[in-house]
Amino acid sequence: MESAALLKRVDELPRLPKAVSELLDAVNNDNSTVKSISAKVAQDPLISARVLRLANSAHFGRSREVGSIDEAVIRLGMQTLRTLVIASAVIGAIPNVDGVDLADFWGETFEEALYAQEMAKRCGVPPDEAFTCAILHNIGDLLIAVVEPKMSANIRLAVQAGGDKQQLETELLGFDSPAVGALLAKTWKFTPSLVQGIQYQRDPLAAKPASKLASVIYLSHQVFRHWDDDRDEESFTAWLAGKANHEAGIIKMDMDGLADRFDELRGKGLEIGKQLA
Repeated sequence: MESAALLKRVDELPRLPKAVSELLDAVNNDNSTVKSISAKVAQDPLISARVLRLANSAHFGRSREVGSIDEAVIRLGMQTLRTLVIASAVIGAIPNVDGVDLADFWGETFEEALYAQEMAKRCGVPPDEAFTCAILHNIGDLLIAVVEPKMSANIRLAVQAGGDKQQLETELLGFDSPAVGALLAKTWKFTPSLVQGIQYQRDPLAAKPASKLASVIYLSHQVFRHWDDDRDEESFTAWLAGKANHEAGIIKMDMDGLADRFDELRGKGLEIGKQLA
């Protein structure tokens, strides 16, 4: 439940532009054609530029560079396009934030989204929904930086010095960043399950009913934070299985080859973030 302090400031949250809302509806509609979606993408010059840039990036690029929106949409695929539209909507709705490196922010966000998508496939969570939830899960950080820039800067400094982020946010603001992100997702009319996934990302076991989306987001963040810890593949798998069972509440997740898959994905999200920022 959002705190009273946050609800009083709901009007300060950005609104989803009508054109982007219509584009989201199109990419979420299974009956939409590539031609109709390409036409809607072409109506927004910023999204068009990002679609072309991402389609020609090292992650998606092939031997031949694409120069049309139609070709770019086909190359990226509907899932990536959906994600790009959501990210572009967020980027467009929120201005540059002092003290926040947006390339790093989006790089980390997409990196965790790729991990979340992979784990979702292994524990019965819709991968597309996990990816979308992960794209939005840190948006509360940016919103706080916009609404309370000085307080946000102080919190970042305190966290760098070893402070607990959630405790600092709650004590200084009266709410935490997942609550802000969840409220934005609710305002933008995303599904209740996705809203819950954002809200309980720091404490999945607190969600009633249980949220596997929150669990996957929690685990993706743990993987990102602890990737460089000194562990071999076997101990990494055991560590992640323990996190999944005891902290995230996921009873069963296929761990076979997961460490190798993360190794393959490593860095791809960082590249996507640079293309978008």
